Amino acid sequence: MYWYPVLVNLMMLAVFGSSLFAGQTVIEKLARLQQPDLPEKAVRYTRRVTQVWCVFFIANGTLAALLARLGRYDWWAVYTGVIAYVLMGMLFAGEWLYRKLVLKV
Repeated sequence: MYWYPVLVNLMMLAVFGSSLFAGQTVIEKLARLQQPDLPEKAVRYTRRVTQVWCVFFIANGTLAALLARLGRYDWWAVYTGVIAYVLMGMLFAGEWLYRKLVLKV
């Protein structure tokens, strides 16, 4: 049970990370659902956002693994059950705000 968040982060890293070596990143594919003719600047931006998510999955999975390995199950529960979701929400919201306020997309 304690390794489940680690496995989820590894799977998400595999999906997002492998898309960096494909023709389109995962986030570019999602962006093209709304705007099929995505400008090159937006393609570069989606690649960068994909890289940011990869870093997040590495950090999130590493911390979950460390807490599980150390046997700090109370900390593990708080981190994987609350803090990790808050961080994901902040990343989603921060990217959305950046896109709306700075990129004006």
